[in-house]
Amino acid sequence: MIDIHCHILPGLDDGAKSMEQALEMARMAVGDGIKIIVATPHLFKNRIVNFKDLNDKKTIIQALILFREKLAEEGIDLELFPGCDFPLNYEALQLLDDGEVLTINDSNHYLLLELPDTSLPPAIDDICFHLKSKGLTPIITHPERHFIIQEMPQKLGRLMDLGCLVQMTGSSLTGGFGGSIRKLSRKLVKKGYIQVLATDSHNTSSRPPLLQAAVRELAGLVGESRAQDMVVTLPEKIIKGLPF
Repeated sequence: MIDIHCHILPGLDDGAKSMEQALEMARMAVGDGIKIIVATPHLFKNRIVNFKDLNDKKTIIQALILFREKLAEEGIDLELFPGCDFPLNYEALQLLDDGEVLTINDSNHYLLLELPDTSLPPAIDDICFHLKSKGLTPIITHPERHFIIQEMPQKLGRLMDLGCLVQMTGSSLTGGFGGSIRKLSRKLVKKGYIQVLATDSHNTSSRPPLLQAAVRELAGLVGESRAQDMVVTLPEKIIKGLPF
């Protein structure tokens, strides 16, 4: 399996706090059948706009190289690619235009896009159009945990019409965020709103890098073939920068 959304790089954000924890996350992921991870720290380390705490391209790639070396030393058979958890705000968009933001595998084709916690900006249509005009396909992350989409799931359809893809967190399907989010997640999957499943892992306890149980749930909803597409075929295309 391929996980395109994981906060595994140590010390960069609210994900892995140490190299030891990051290595344990890697072991856990491999044990669950994950072979490839896209390491996606938040663009702003503390999720608030602060240019002194910026995970730009250089910062992320340096951390990724170091972690790859540690994985090799420990004999952990996990492949890593770079990425970024990109927040939808003006400052981040300016950094993107300035070439400071790391897209998935630095291919300038796909970008994880995290919506503001409690709103959908009125300019989101224009923003999506702007990203698409740059050759970037936004991947909306964990919409099942967004307050407005919880109330109006049909808004995801509009974002898809604008050319966005949608990524769900695996543990949302297995009850990790509560029963109501699990119910909504199943509904979104059945409606065809979800293209990719990922862990959005932050640690080994409350947010572990596991997908297998969620894939079983997914297979029960859409069939084994489509479930595998969401964790193998389509994530591979994203990493390679290929069109859907």
